Amino acid sequence: MLANLRQRLDSWRVLVVFGALFVVSQATLAVIVQPLGADMLRVQTTLSAASVQAIFARWDAAGLLPRYAFHYRIDMIHPLWYSLLLAAGLAKGFAANAVPARWNILLLLPFLSGACDIAENLVHLTFLANRANITPDAVLLGNGAALVKWTLAGSGVLAVAILAIRAR
Repeated sequence: MLANLRQRLDSWRVLVVFGALFVVSQATLAVIVQPLGADMLRVQTTLSAASVQAIFARWDAAGLLPRYAFHYRIDMIHPLWYSLLLAAGLAKGFAANAVPARWNILLLLPFLSGACDIAENLVHLTFLANRANITPDAVLLGNGAALVKWTLAGSGVLAVAILAIRAR
């Protein structure tokens, strides 16, 4: 299964298609959430329910909650684009560096990152539905998933960069 995944992802076409989808999706998200400012990153990374409640209160007072809610129309599919892009980058890098098949399991990490992103989104949607859902446990669950997402995605980008440099 993993050998087949590696073979299918080791494609310039896959890289270009999912790279383009990622760029368009990321740019669209950036435009949508731009008015939310740095609070957009804080609401994903804080482990404090009080901080999340304060951010939602500021957004509510400024009339920005509908914009935050709207971004989920794209952000629920966005993890698929970056998961496939990162996994394809890894597959290309593995092939270029003759990385042994035993490392193919690492191709799944971008998809784990994407799954964490979806979990974070689902928790945050409950916050939008009812502010009473912004509890310490829910923030820990949602934002813990976000922190894992960012760690895995960042590690994936770093790994792809290292593999690309080594291939030269």
